[in-house]
Amino acid sequence: MNLYKNRLLLSLIAAFAFVINVSAQVEYPEDKVNWKFSIEQNGCEATIIAKITCIEHWHVYAANLPEGSFLLPTEVEPDKSPNYKVVGKVIEPKPDFFHDEAADEDIYQHSASFTLKRKIKILSEKDFTLKGRFSFQTCDESHCLPPFDTEFTLKVKGCAKETIVEESVDTETVMVEDDTLSLTDTSHVTENVVKQTKDDSHIDKNYSTTDKEEDKSLWGIFLLAFGSGLLALLTPCVFPMIPMTVSFFTKQSKNKAQGIKNAFMYGVSIILIYVVLGSVVASVVSPDTINEVATGVGMNIFFFILLVFFAISFMGAFELTLPSSWVNKADKASDRGGLVGIFFMALVLALVSFSCTGPIVGGILVKSATVGGLEPIIGMFGFSLALALPFTLFAAFPGWMNSLPKSGGWLTTVKVFLGFLELAFAFKFLSNADLVAQSHYLERELFLAIWIGVFSVLALYLFGFIRLPHDGPTENLSVGRVLLGITTLIFVIYLIPGLWGAPLKIISGFPPPMSYSESPQGLASNNGAGSSAAEHAPEGTHLGAQGIYLFHDLDQGLAYAKKAGKPAFLDFTGWACVNCRKMEENVWGEPGVIDIMKNDVVIISLYVDEKAELPVEEQVE
Repeated sequence: MNLYKNRLLLSLIAAFAFVINVSAQVEYPEDKVNWKFSIEQNGCEATIIAKITCIEHWHVYAANLPEGSFLLPTEVEPDKSPNYKVVGKVIEPKPDFFHDEAADEDIYQHSASFTLKRKIKILSEKDFTLKGRFSFQTCDESHCLPPFDTEFTLKVKGCAKETIVEESVDTETVMVEDDTLSLTDTSHVTENVVKQTKDDSHIDKNYSTTDKEEDKSLWGIFLLAFGSGLLALLTPCVFPMIPMTVSFFTKQSKNKAQGIKNAFMYGVSIILIYVVLGSVVASVVSPDTINEVATGVGMNIFFFILLVFFAISFMGAFELTLPSSWVNKADKASDRGGLVGIFFMALVLALVSFSCTGPIVGGILVKSATVGGLEPIIGMFGFSLALALPFTLFAAFPGWMNSLPKSGGWLTTVKVFLGFLELAFAFKFLSNADLVAQSHYLERELFLAIWIGVFSVLALYLFGFIRLPHDGPTENLSVGRVLLGITTLIFVIYLIPGLWGAPLKIISGFPPPMSYSESPQGLASNNGAGSSAAEHAPEGTHLGAQGIYLFHDLDQGLAYAKKAGKPAFLDFTGWACVNCRKMEENVWGEPGVIDIMKNDVVIISLYVDEKAELPVEEQVE
């Protein structure tokens, strides 16, 4: 039985490892631009209409750009088909124009609301579906988002055979005259450019978007929260409640069907309680709050203290409990019977088990708060679903109760193990604060030393050399506990070379980057190789990932790139960006990539969460 329960613990432990990982805030192009496609048809001639609206402060580039322009055009491109013939290029209103001095480029762009049109000649007598691609890149005054591409489909009516005439049609041409982009032979086109106003009633709310990335994020939160809920079941505050609660429902119910129904309502009540909590968090977490959580020094220090507090509680220093009056009132209300009584029974479980579930729920909400949107609700749904499932399933199949391992010291081991994990991950928040403030108190070597210390003590605990307040006597170690201890010890040994410059790809993104350390060049800096490389680095550069010297100042970087005759590689990054560290450590160093990054481009890394103030003469509103 011990082997069973420890295998279950071992298989679930990885899910918790990433619950409180900080994710960088992600912006999606489809959130900045709305669009709606339609078609206007007159016999065998039709016009594809794309009504596009950019939200305030954002723009897209023009559809027809001068030859050689580095800008990415906004495209409305029908697929090739024998059912129709595309006539001419995209018809667009006159774009806004200005010259970008920094890039020495002419910029043609659209903002607010505008319409793009594309003409086709229908060659089919039968009705058909027209498919095409819509693509754009959207930018504001400070940065651009990745190019976006999606499909559109339109229903088109066929035209009578006798009216289908193959003829040459004058096509719209694009000219650049006196730095102004104009369309010729388009006098027949009526342009209606809608100016952006505070009243956004003209924006179509049912625009087409691709939600794949958002779906991935929601699924990721759900699965992590569900795994955390399964771990919460294995804590001493929750696990013993399963047989007691299920036994109560089966004995108090008149028949098996009623027992299953009551247990089902009990599970639904648990889910409802936690989803309401997630909804409250979602309603108060604004985009500004999300940004502050992800990059703010104060918020990161606060979460560090909070997780250390939770960790110490898990280790047995004190019990994290809610006011007893809350529990007593909920327990009294549970005696009413019926659905109301069942709901308050679920509330009693949530309150009584808070000392074990509170730190886990707090971790999920911290993780969700760095993303915002529906994530807190989805997170609480996943956690509560895992928590509620056993009560419903064991009530439906009481025979399964015999397969449950008995409560014992292993539950305390699970709780203490989670405490050590929370303590280790708490230092990621402290590291974020240190990186953003650039205070250099918690550099890479110290961070790794702390993790080595935490996981070494955890290994000693699992092997029985250390006992904590809630531990009972340990005579024989279970096989699962020994295996978990060996895994932890191997992880400690893996971390040690990182003190001397090993990349540690398994945990990339968690420790500070190599450039943020006492010995940025690793062992190479001790034999003079590092100082030699620094002497030959271009003026104004800083040591970055993979030992590459890069610029942090846009003007300096562009000037050097022009002088060196190399393209500038703009790296929009962040001090507290975990995904950025993973990109630098796992992608930049790949064979073939590293040569390009070092020799063929000039890298300019711009930190979007940089807190240092600009000189007064460079500040604008």
